[in-house]
Amino acid sequence: MDNNNKYAQVYVDIKALNINHPFDYRIPLDLYPDVSTGVTVNVPFKNRIEVGYVVNTKDKSELKCKEIKDIIKVIDKKPIFDSRKLELINWISQYYIQPLGSVIKLFIPPGVRYKKSTIRTGVKLRFRDYLFLNKDNYHKLKDKINWERNRSQKRIVDYLLLHGEVLKEKLIKDTGCSYASLNALINKNVVSAIKKRHKRDFRYDYIAGKKTGKSKIILNPYQKAALSSIESILSRNVFYKFLIEGVTGSGKTDIYIAACRKVLENKKKALILTPEISLIPQLASRFESEFGLKVCVYHSNMNEGERYERWLDIRENKFDIIIGTRSSIFTPIDNLGIIILDEEHDPSYKEGTGVRYNTQEVVIKMGEILDIPVVLGSATPSIVTRYRAEKEKDSTIIKIPVRAQTTSPLQISVIDLKKIDYQKEDVTITGKLFTAIKSELEKNNKVIIFLNRRGYSNFVICNKCGSIPKCPACDLSYNYHNDTKKLLCHHCGREKKYTGKCDICGSDNVFLYGTGVQKVQLKLQERFKNVPIIRMDSDVTVKKKSHQEILKRFISPGASILIGTQMIAKGLDIEDVTLVGVINCDSMLGLPDYHMNERVYQLITQVAGRAGRRMKKGKVIIQTYNPECRIIKDILENNYELFYECELKNRKELDYPPFSNLINII
Repeated sequence: MDNNNKYAQVYVDIKALNINHPFDYRIPLDLYPDVSTGVTVNVPFKNRIEVGYVVNTKDKSELKCKEIKDIIKVIDKKPIFDSRKLELINWISQYYIQPLGSVIKLFIPPGVRYKKSTIRTGVKLRFRDYLFLNKDNYHKLKDKINWERNRSQKRIVDYLLLHGEVLKEKLIKDTGCSYASLNALINKNVVSAIKKRHKRDFRYDYIAGKKTGKSKIILNPYQKAALSSIESILSRNVFYKFLIEGVTGSGKTDIYIAACRKVLENKKKALILTPEISLIPQLASRFESEFGLKVCVYHSNMNEGERYERWLDIRENKFDIIIGTRSSIFTPIDNLGIIILDEEHDPSYKEGTGVRYNTQEVVIKMGEILDIPVVLGSATPSIVTRYRAEKEKDSTIIKIPVRAQTTSPLQISVIDLKKIDYQKEDVTITGKLFTAIKSELEKNNKVIIFLNRRGYSNFVICNKCGSIPKCPACDLSYNYHNDTKKLLCHHCGREKKYTGKCDICGSDNVFLYGTGVQKVQLKLQERFKNVPIIRMDSDVTVKKKSHQEILKRFISPGASILIGTQMIAKGLDIEDVTLVGVINCDSMLGLPDYHMNERVYQLITQVAGRAGRRMKKGKVIIQTYNPECRIIKDILENNYELFYECELKNRKELDYPPFSNLINII
């Protein structure tokens, strides 16, 4: 042990899962200034060179000096995490039983790969020339230059005096001068050029009617009380949890905006999370109308280059408000003042591939580490969240029982599908639902149709031999997708071409069983030929900004119908939506999952809340074979408290969460 040396604890990025601890390495004297927590280094490991991450530096090591090897090189001098992020990394690794190296990689910039002694990225940064006036040289030479003969140069100088630093192409375009005149000034050192990164600026141009325009937000007494509670914690700089339980349309976003304004006044930043990318265009537009270019978005629908540059911009403190999906919690946000988790009940907050984690649990831990408040919002809080909010001392439930801009209650009705005459009526679009849709479209209103099943049909069955095509990897039946004429496994994504014939016996007597959103879309198109009928599900939202384009088509003036799965069930705030139709919720109720009652209640309540958002009255029609079901009755009564108490009682009897913890072993 040599007291003159300094040492670093380095986590070596190797695939062996049984090595999940750091190793001691000596810091060479010439690397002292560059080695700190979070930097990426090359270290010798056995007989090879590996990439490692410094998790701590210290003056002493318990190992003998001859047993300790030197760090070879610092690959990236800029830390990818600090001590507080490292605390979060260790917690995620331990709590979710995940390899530390895999968790660290969540915090690495998108597209970056540390290979041996270099940083490799699939992203090519673009640089452009920016020009500025060397004022000292200009003042020395301005009387020596014949500006009458060099009028173009004079225009360039005057332009730079007025505008300061400017992009070269913009200067040439705005002044109408030649590159020769510009180069002459550069050669005289009157004008200088500097290369700067030309950013890919990912922004939405979504505008949802009157609500997204900038206007003074007027809070009702419930909203003011909620904001007051949040501001009291912000002023104390302590960790605290708020659960805003506000009915759909209660103005939770207005509270978020007001709270973020207070955070920015305190020179801190805000992180707003949503479960679905489809919710971001409208939410981002609301925030941009209030805060302008201080707002950015971050999610997987951006390409790798856009996410990489946005990651760099966040690290360089270019934005004060970051809106994104679960991956945005790993961006390098500095000086965070509040975390807001909207639609906290949504199961999309759970990551089910790679490093598995629950976003809600991670942001609560992050808030605890950073000593900042965490705000959870939902019209239908999850049973576990609601129960914990009641019992925990560092948590408060804020209830908002009224809508912000309407006093008209929703008219919810149920159609019993058992009473439908199949010979006279379509069980998918029943007569009552068809009449209601037709009535609203004639008033130039908009309609949302909800069915939580992708594709055209649930499965294909041969009427001759009875065989059902199944995915060979999952042993689950394929779903038929009419737009691609393919059979698709909704579990693993495997697909095969649909021939219309049985693979076993060759018969063409096959039947497409069940109903998906594609089948409903075709039926609506047959009945409403002159009305735009727009579908929104994960099959049509793969392309960048596809969510924005779909919503722009739907909100454009005039009658229209939006049909989709769960991504249309929450967050949308569109004034002209006056009718919501739920095609069939019974398939969800039959699933073997203790969450199902909760999920059905949440989904139907959330999608019902899309109707009647302002002055127009809203109607909801639910088609079901089980109108006597307790969940349906609770929805009709719009009584979350009754549902919560009944569900909590059932879970206590069966010892399900929140009265226990369950582990899923994969």
